[in-house]
Amino acid sequence: MQLKICGLKHPANVHQLLTLEPEYIGFIFYKKSPRYVGKVADLSWIRELPGPTKKVGVFVNEEVEVIINTTEALCLQVIQLHGDESPEVCKALKMSGLEVWKAFGVNEDFDFKKTAAYSSCCDTFLFDTKGKNRGGNGETFDWGLLEKYEGETPFILSGGIGISDVEAVRKLSKSSRLGKFLAAIDINSRFELEPGLKDFELIKTFKHELFNHRLDRF
Repeated sequence: MQLKICGLKHPANVHQLLTLEPEYIGFIFYKKSPRYVGKVADLSWIRELPGPTKKVGVFVNEEVEVIINTTEALCLQVIQLHGDESPEVCKALKMSGLEVWKAFGVNEDFDFKKTAAYSSCCDTFLFDTKGKNRGGNGETFDWGLLEKYEGETPFILSGGIGISDVEAVRKLSKSSRLGKFLAAIDINSRFELEPGLKDFELIKTFKHELFNHRLDRF
């Protein structure tokens, strides 16, 4: 299980967070988001970020050409599609050589069978809380609903995860079936000082409590 910190837009904050060595950091390219990172022309600092942490670009119903151009300009390694993108769009991006994640908003009415059409064209799914916004709603969904997921594509757990959820995340990671498909935890709004600015010390504590506990079991 890995860690993704999403919704970043301040260079100094990003460099500080990179010292925690998360596996992924996410930048949102959806203009309606309060965490919109800005115009590509102003983001050369993203391209130059050091270290092994992978850079994820989050897009919502964007044109394939725009996504590819942004990825090339900023040396992004992963594309997260957080809108209503079709399997065909995912396939086109996958064929261009990109790692593709597809997000799904989950509530009691969500049909997990709809993920099947994406299994051959996405590397990973992201299960987020279905809310009024395209992510960043600060609310968790009922993780018990994940028992309805019968696919074998790895998934990332997202949606309102905070410091108080450490024990619940541990429990899910130990699940005999779902645990082996839980690829990463995606944190965002519950660790913010303001939209796009993360609380370094809180994330440091979260990572220590979650992952050091796992290491102690071996």
